[in-house]
Amino acid sequence: MKLNLRVWRQKNSGAEGAMVTYEVDGVSPDMSFLEMLDTLNEDLILRGEDPVAFDHDCREGICGACSLVIDGDAHGPERTTTCQLHMRSFRDGDTIDVEPWRASAFPV
Repeated sequence: MKLNLRVWRQKNSGAEGAMVTYEVDGVSPDMSFLEMLDTLNEDLILRGEDPVAFDHDCREGICGACSLVIDGDAHGPERTTTCQLHMRSFRDGDTIDVEPWRASAFPV
């Protein structure tokens, strides 16, 4: 699959942020959302750009550290942990918005 990601990028909590668009190609429907972000990051690093920062710990759907807001929904369309959200929940060519949690308990 080929996807367009609009990712919230912000250097730190005091900096202004903005959505940045990336194209990710070669996404398998069997990948988790985090594995897809790993694929994006590998490409960004090869191009000399800063990778997308995201939290994760267990990658087994237990801890919830990987939580993101995906297309405006907490955890995305399946309402599961982001590491357990598989790319088969999306279609080839989709544009997906990816944002951090915005709450005082979860500072950007």
